Formats: sequence, C-alpha cells, structure tokens
Amino acid sequence: MTTASILPANVLDSFWADLGRHGSVFLHVMFGCVATSALLAAGVYPVPASAGATLFYLAIAFVFRLRRQQPAAVFCGSFAGMTSFFAFFDRAPFSHEFSILICLCIAIVTGSLYVLIMHLERALPKQLFTGYGGRLGAIAFIGSAASLVTTGLLIRLFSSDFQVVVLKDSAAFSEKAPLVMILASALGSFLTRMLATHIKSAVPGLNVVLSAAVCGFVGSIIFLFLPPLGPIASLYWYAGSFAGMSSTTILHSQPRILFAGAITGVILAGLHYYGSGIGGLLGFSAFLAVVVLKWFLRHAHPEGMVGFQRIHEGDGKGLAITL
Repeated sequence: MTTASILPANVLDSFWADLGRHGSVFLHVMFGCVATSALLAAGVYPVPASAGATLFYLAIAFVFRLRRQQPAAVFCGSFAGMTSFFAFFDRAPFSHEFSILICLCIAIVTGSLYVLIMHLERALPKQLFTGYGGRLGAIAFIGSAASLVTTGLLIRLFSSDFQVVVLKDSAAFSEKAPLVMILASALGSFLTRMLATHIKSAVPGLNVVLSAAVCGFVGSIIFLFLPPLGPIASLYWYAGSFAGMSSTTILHSQPRILFAGAITGVILAGLHYYGSGIGGLLGFSAFLAVVVLKWFLRHAHPEGMVGFQRIHEGDGKGLAITL
C-alpha cells in the first residue's frame, strides 16, 4: 500500500492554501501556553491559571466580538502552559531564562502539533477521536512530553548525574483519600457535561470549552480553601471536567460521563508517578479514560452495566441495567 493510497493527494496543497488560518490557530495555542505559564510564574496554582487564561481570552473575544475565535486552541495551549520543567525532573539547577526558553519550545511544538492534527482531521476521510473528551489535553501532553524528554536527553549528554525519568511521590492520592479524588473527578465530569448542554453558541466548541473552564476555575477556587488535600483534589476535578467534554455521540448518558470521570481519576493517580510536571497530563488521563470506556462499551454485552432502561417482555414490564 503506497502513501498516496492512504492520504488524499491534495492534503499538502490544502494545507498551504489555508496557511493564514493555520497561522492564526498556531498563535492562539501560543497565547494559551504563554499566558498560563506567566500566571504560574506569578504564583497562581496550575488549575486556576489554565482555566483563568482561557476565560480571559473568551471574555476579550466576547467584548470585542473577535472573528475567527479559536477557544479550543487557546484551551489546548493552556494545558501545555501548565508544564513545570523543575517538577518533571525533580531538580532546579537552571535559571528563569532557561525556563522561558523551554516554555517557548513547548508552545511551538504543541502549536505545530495542534495545527497538523486539526488539518489532517479535516482532510482525511475518517476523523479519529473527534468528540473524545481530553483530546486537547492529549495533544498538549504529547507536545510537552516530547519537549521535556528531548531537553532532558540533551542535558544528560553533559551531566552524567541528571535523571531523565524521575519517579514521583503519589502518596497524596494512594494513601490518604483515593475515593475522594475519584469522586471529585467524577463530579467534575458530570457538572461539565450538564453545563455544556445548556450553552448555545455559534462558535464551534465554545460550549464545552467554556463549561470545562468555568467548572475548573470555580471548582479549583473552592478546593483551595479545603486544605490539605484541596489543591490536589482540584487537579482531579479539572481532569474529570475534560472527560465531561466528550460529545453525546461518544458518551451519550450521564452514567457514562460519571464512569469516565471516575476512570480518569484512577488513571491520573497512576500516571502521576512518572508524569507530574508534564502539561496536558490531566487531559491525557481523561482521554485515555474515554477511550477505555468506549472500547469496553463496544465489546461488552449491553446488559450488566449501570443505569436503568425499561423493557417490555410480552405483557409484562421490567428493568434492564444498561449504560
């Protein structure tokens, strides 16, 4: 099978023909990343920094009635902006100038990746993972992880005692309050879906971006007043909100959204051991949760899940448990 038989012949032609739009999308991702990083540098917690940068953009876009709004691109960039070089490598031997350079590299890589994926989704006949919650975070995660690991490998060439992969301490989840974290993730997913269904907008994707950003920002502010686990719970809440961004064609029922949020919390707890500091980790966890749940629903028998559906058997009635 040749490459030409897989990709349409006009993929590259259409990319260059729409270069102006791609440039605008790229700059939106850059803005989300840089704005979030700036808030983190100012001492703002990661969740309100990401959600706040997105809400700020949406407010400016609404007030000035900006054309060609790209809320999803800004949201994706904000996840990449949550990257912490020092948290990922568990050491801080570098200057702030170095951190700024790393931030710009992550923004460029993530922006380029986002533009490429969005273009291919429109150009290819079959769109993969469209409507899956956490997809934006997964893009940011790939861009951030690639940038961090590449930088770490380069540093390793000049510093023999530098660890590229550092095992993190995840005791905050596994030993103290695992059920609380899973519940926070599930509720964040559920409330995001409920809010998104009541937002009507002509801007594509604005309803889910706005709902996740609002839920994340408000929830994080509330959790920050609940020490000592509040800041950690806000991460699980925000991660769950990304699962709640799934379209109704992917997860159509409320029980499925709750399950996806709960699975997100479990996956995030495991990935925390190696992935702390990587931007997009929360969204990537949600994306994996939605993919796993969707795969299970496709291959499992429809009965025996959660939820209730009334069925008719002859003249009698019963309740079948479904999801």
